[in-house]
Amino acid sequence: MKIVFVVMRFGQDGLSTNILELSRGLVDKGHELHIITSGFRTGATTDTTFFKELKTTFTTLGIRLHYFMEPSGNPIKKIGLSIQSLLKIGSVLRKLNPDVIHCHSPNLTFIPWLMGRKYVSTVHADTIRPNSRYKHPTLLIAVSEGSKEFTERVMGSPPESIRMVYHGISDRFATLIPDNEIQELKKINAIPTDKIILGFVGRISELKGTDILVAAIGKYLSKETREKIHIVLVGDYLNKDKEHWLAAMLAEQEIEHQITVLPFQDPKPFYQLFDVFVLPSRSDTFGLVAVEAMMSGCCTIRADSNGAYDQIDHGINGMIFQMENAAQLGDQLEQILNDEPLRQQMAKKGKKKALENFTNQQMIDNTIAVYEELVRM
Repeated sequence: MKIVFVVMRFGQDGLSTNILELSRGLVDKGHELHIITSGFRTGATTDTTFFKELKTTFTTLGIRLHYFMEPSGNPIKKIGLSIQSLLKIGSVLRKLNPDVIHCHSPNLTFIPWLMGRKYVSTVHADTIRPNSRYKHPTLLIAVSEGSKEFTERVMGSPPESIRMVYHGISDRFATLIPDNEIQELKKINAIPTDKIILGFVGRISELKGTDILVAAIGKYLSKETREKIHIVLVGDYLNKDKEHWLAAMLAEQEIEHQITVLPFQDPKPFYQLFDVFVLPSRSDTFGLVAVEAMMSGCCTIRADSNGAYDQIDHGINGMIFQMENAAQLGDQLEQILNDEPLRQQMAKKGKKKALENFTNQQMIDNTIAVYEELVRM
């Protein structure tokens, strides 16, 4: 099949990771893939390594990137650029005449709709609301039960058009890194070797619940437990203001000496370095990093945002706390940080569930099944 992805932009986030892994799988199965996008958004970070590697990988896979200008500036300029972008995207789609159009950005779904084309879209975020640019796709991919419920309740998606395809991750996360390499990673980043490591991977922001994690540790852990741990955050700040925001919260809770903040990078070795991984996010459609941590053999605790109950059976292969409830998260951390056998048991069962349900191969096969259904319609 000839497949076209339509993506507003690539950021340093789970969406880009998901699209990359899906792209790799489709190409490996012999499909021709094109991506229409405005490009790569670096945000507050000055390190563009992630985007260079992403672009290089697409090129190496033989995927052609077709660029349009993302509308910005004053209202008049924005309208002009919007028209140019619309014409450019439409022109590329007509020229390619793909078998499948897959809109990964909901606010671009109106373009294939205007062209009278059948198309697929994926619910990658639960922050979108009904608007004139969003048009219901022929087939809609939901990545969790929560995202399915969201699209029906908030977006008004016809239930008969929804197909469930869990996000998948590479099974490389299941491969253990030698312990000496993990110890060297701790040494390089000045991470204590005599503490229980509590980790997080993601954007440092309110949306991802950084403040909830800090409150749970500072306010609701016993002094004895706090003294046993060190916190490692792997991720970029949403913007420069968030660096001061985090510093102020840490100082208020008097735990600023117990934290290491590292820029976003390949999280694989860090999941193995962590003893406990926490995803306190206020907004998710799936929560890819939680599955990465589980497959890596790290005991995982996460908020009950979308994807939580697809991933975790509470108390068996991980823990789930009520979103915003820092006290409940603190109670769960108090229990798990002081019970190593329970921690290891949950980590082992979490890895098993991730390998059985959330691999790239399953995601790719299930996505292709949706494409084949679209072509038959």
